[in-house]
Amino acid sequence: MNHNVLGLGNPLIDIFFNVEDSFMSDLKLEKGSMNLVDVTRQKEILEKSKDLKKSTALGGSCANTMAMIAQLGGKSAYGGKLGEDDLGIDYENQLIDLGVTSLLKKQAGVTGSTIILVTPDAERTMNTHLGMCVNFSKEDLELDAIKDSEYIYVEGYLWDTPTQKEAVVSALKYAKSVGTKISLTLSDSFCVERHKEDFQHLMDNYVDLIFCNETEAGFMTGGKETEEQIEIMSKSVNQIVLTLGKKGSVIYKDGTITRLKPFEVKAIDTTGAGDSYAAGYLFGITNGYSIEEAGILASYCAATIVSQLGPRYNGDFKSQVINYMK
Repeated sequence: MNHNVLGLGNPLIDIFFNVEDSFMSDLKLEKGSMNLVDVTRQKEILEKSKDLKKSTALGGSCANTMAMIAQLGGKSAYGGKLGEDDLGIDYENQLIDLGVTSLLKKQAGVTGSTIILVTPDAERTMNTHLGMCVNFSKEDLELDAIKDSEYIYVEGYLWDTPTQKEAVVSALKYAKSVGTKISLTLSDSFCVERHKEDFQHLMDNYVDLIFCNETEAGFMTGGKETEEQIEIMSKSVNQIVLTLGKKGSVIYKDGTITRLKPFEVKAIDTTGAGDSYAAGYLFGITNGYSIEEAGILASYCAATIVSQLGPRYNGDFKSQVINYMK
């Protein structure tokens, strides 16, 4: 296999601000939400934030996961669409510098961006203008790369636009026909609310591995308890990774449930926590780790990321993980 995992998602430049709860109230934003906004709303948020300190980074949920897989020493690739602008050039250069194979396509227009507002409780609220992301189409797929990957990993956010949805369905059909395993992240509870029926169809017909947190699982299944949520989802998918925040995580695989305790860290910023968990788990299962070992690595990756600002570890993460896993 040329790649452990090939990811499809929205390539977005992340712009971070630390804000107070009153800032959120003034803009009538619900904490923890992922909001698709137009250019006018994006400019409004940026204008209100103009006097605050900001930082920027390569982003997008799936891109975060592919970047960490590469940082762990795995082989990852990433597909999506950028604008033909300076942000697009910067984005692709950052991706390549991180060791991820770029399958990104470009089109005249604006590269997508996300304003991430981090409140004192470490909760993050995302405001995304998708830009050229929405034009990612089935013609942009690189089928040979899908065939040469052990897993394809898809973010649920792609169901928010019809062109992207069509592209991903084409990718999943092809992946299934050539034996590439399929993993899906539900992305967030609001995304599940919008696309529950579609996600259920995917789980019934394509998905081998599902990633979700307890809130997303609740919306997806209607179940209130973890065991009930897993029981319902296991009727469709034989591998489920369910994260529980401070309560750890639960992994279901072929009828066996593995429970994992969380790492005790002080959360500074939860941005990328789920993305990092998915990266650790996917790296583990594509590199000979047992389910428990992959889960421990995934938990360690998530804990490392929430204890810092931003979704990217700055440094030699591979060596740090090797020392820990010893």
